[in-house]
Amino acid sequence: MPRTTVKSDEVEDVLTRIRLIRTRLVISSALLLVAGLIVFAGVPYVCRLQDGFASSQRLVGTYQVLDPATFDLGEPTEIDAHRETTVDSATQSTALVTSTTVVNLPSGAQSTKYSYAVNRYDYGQIRPPKGGDVLNQRGGMVISRPTASGAGDFKVYNPAIDSTQPMTYTGSSQIGGRAVNNFTGTASGVLADRQLAAPYEAAIGVLANTGDGTTIPKLLLEMIVADLPLRYAGRLAAILPALPNEVSVKLTVVDTTSLALDQQIGAPITLSGDQTTILNVFDDFTLTPVMPLSRIALHSDADSTAASAQYMSDNGRKLTMFGTYLPIGLTAAALALAISVAVSVVRFRRSSTPVASATAASDPDPGDRHTTRYTRAGAALP
Repeated sequence: MPRTTVKSDEVEDVLTRIRLIRTRLVISSALLLVAGLIVFAGVPYVCRLQDGFASSQRLVGTYQVLDPATFDLGEPTEIDAHRETTVDSATQSTALVTSTTVVNLPSGAQSTKYSYAVNRYDYGQIRPPKGGDVLNQRGGMVISRPTASGAGDFKVYNPAIDSTQPMTYTGSSQIGGRAVNNFTGTASGVLADRQLAAPYEAAIGVLANTGDGTTIPKLLLEMIVADLPLRYAGRLAAILPALPNEVSVKLTVVDTTSLALDQQIGAPITLSGDQTTILNVFDDFTLTPVMPLSRIALHSDADSTAASAQYMSDNGRKLTMFGTYLPIGLTAAALALAISVAVSVVRFRRSSTPVASATAASDPDPGDRHTTRYTRAGAALP
């Protein structure tokens, strides 16, 4: 009885093509896996707050102080300031951050220093390590937003009043060739920072010639009420008769902050702040403003703005190459391999059909099950 068999070199060719297809499938899957790991694990890792990170900005602006002749703010004087942010130490997920600002006033340098515990990946507040002495930033931003955080409103922490300050999106623009989202927000509250309050309380103590700067004689208020700016005089005059002889006073702050955040990186390219400190009478749990004590308005200078924009540009380019182009390239390569596998399978099936047909035609005896199974298996290996 005639019988057709598959030659050994044909079997080897089939096995070789199968191995090639399997190899391409494995490589294609591996490329897709690597692309996914880069996007979902690699990008957050390289964008994390780096141990040893340090940045500085120079700010310029004006300073106004109380004029004793008018009990209002005097003419503005040009000043400058330097703000430095550093990561003092870091664990796997936590960074201890210190922010130091030195404002050079006509009366001398005024320095403030704050420490925070920040999540290295989303830049939000995190529980500090044991022994870490940091401020409770109440969920507000203190250093940066995450990458590509968009135009959604958020809050910053204001240490002067120990509270968060809402920031509202006001539009987008270009700074130094970088696309930025602009935000602004105003907050007010009792001055809670002892570093800032101490000089004012010392001055109030000298003015009142009594106490530690937390009280003021009613007699003194009666003497000056007629000379106060109109926006304050009326309210104070209305409550004066009911005030005690020694009146409690508190300092309040009105603070307007503006930020231009890089759309890709999420960090500020420019920042500005306008802070007015006001003396208030505190009676019956009510604050009544008496007079402004000072106003400081600062904004990033041109050199700091250019340096920040260049920093964002350099890091943005690296992030685009690593987080966008590389995954796209890997995915394209994986798809190309997958297409080549599909084409190879189609060709393989077409080339296998004549062999299977010839095998079936050369075996007219359907009862010869052993030979039929052998030739079909040999001609149509998967």
